[in-house]
Amino acid sequence: MLKPLPRSLATLAFAGMLQAQSPIGTLISEQSRTNFAVQGAGARAMGLGGAFIAVADDATAVSFNPAGLAQLLQPEVSFVARGAQHNVGYQDFETTSQGRVLAASDAVTTSTRWDPLFASATAPLRLGGRNLVLQLSIQRAFTQNEDSDRAMTEVPTTGDPATGGHLDQSINQSGQIDLYSLAVAYEVSQRILLGVAYNRWRGRWDLDSSSAWTSSLGTTQVAYRQVNALDGENFNLGLIWRWPTWSLGIVHRTGFHADYTFATHLATSLALGNRQYGPITTGLHWPSSTGIGFAYRPASHWLLTSDLTHTLWSTTRYMSDSRYLNGQSFFDFDKGSRTPDATTAHLGVEYLILTEADAVIPLRAGLSREPQPVVDGVTGEQRVMYRVSVGSGFKRGNAGLDLAYRYGWSHRRASQFLEIDQILSHTPPTSVGTERIREHRLDLSFIYKFDRRPLERALHYLFVGD
Repeated sequence: MLKPLPRSLATLAFAGMLQAQSPIGTLISEQSRTNFAVQGAGARAMGLGGAFIAVADDATAVSFNPAGLAQLLQPEVSFVARGAQHNVGYQDFETTSQGRVLAASDAVTTSTRWDPLFASATAPLRLGGRNLVLQLSIQRAFTQNEDSDRAMTEVPTTGDPATGGHLDQSINQSGQIDLYSLAVAYEVSQRILLGVAYNRWRGRWDLDSSSAWTSSLGTTQVAYRQVNALDGENFNLGLIWRWPTWSLGIVHRTGFHADYTFATHLATSLALGNRQYGPITTGLHWPSSTGIGFAYRPASHWLLTSDLTHTLWSTTRYMSDSRYLNGQSFFDFDKGSRTPDATTAHLGVEYLILTEADAVIPLRAGLSREPQPVVDGVTGEQRVMYRVSVGSGFKRGNAGLDLAYRYGWSHRRASQFLEIDQILSHTPPTSVGTERIREHRLDLSFIYKFDRRPLERALHYLFVGD
């Protein structure tokens, strides 16, 4: 969780001015590392491992496949909340410098938070004898609330112990990126459903960090602050082709050009001194993604579903008048092609238990694999998150409650900046070890449905008359 600070400072010092500043890309890929991809929101979908593109039959469909909204027959409101804990461990790190090998002590950072994730209001209507559904919703795409502290001590494996040092780092990040969506879905025929969602992206977040490196030569300190804002808009286009026992879903999320504004302040005990830049506005291209899903119902109580989603992360680049920043990768600040595209895979199963009280209790389980667009510049290893999930719920009458737990993990060889002078001189990191990520996530969804007849009468009165 600590690379945003070093890379931001390294780029700042290297450019000599704020022409290649480190903005949102590093913060999302490193700070929000275990909720990186723009995932749909909903406990039922999470219980199915996120495989919901071909199912999408509740109010959270807009965040997976807006065509699924055409399956809703009653007005409803929904709310989703999430609790998450991230643990990032740094183990067995060693630094090679000037012929010396220094072993670094292990470190673990932990962050726990609860957030509102999704809220919506949905209204189904009749048009041409078919179902037409309108929805307004808001989704928290990225939660930028993180607090982490790390301490690592370097000790030479041979030679004078006084040549080692100790690093203390602290990062506090607060804010979020939200999606405000207006969706329309229509039942073209009994087999074909179409949907489109217009999304307005709005983000505001702050980053405060400090680092102190203590050695036999004294203590070097760096403090850094960055204020950020993001505005953009795109569309989600969806289709569902359904049959009695199976359905096929396709969704395309269009890429978009966003306005990104940031201002920074740097203070250090080194010769670089105190510097302040901005606010500066530049452009950011966010990539498109395409997903396909298949769902099969071998019996009325069983559901098997799977998804694949491909995202063009390599196209995520800055658009700026600055020749230093323009065309640089959103993630690794390189104009090359180190950042890979990625295909995520999801698989889920559901079994329904019907009670004598006319209630439905579902049992769900799922698996997923998410390669992230983060490749270490020294080891060349990509971060890949694996996740398993279980879920259940209770539905009776017009109310439904769903709950899902998901456990995620990742393991790779990675590099780290440890020494402050190395950070500020744009020197590549020489510390390499093992990065271990563990994630616990709990999603809770509540949906309440209303009688559609009062809504139909009200709309008939407003637009048709008596």
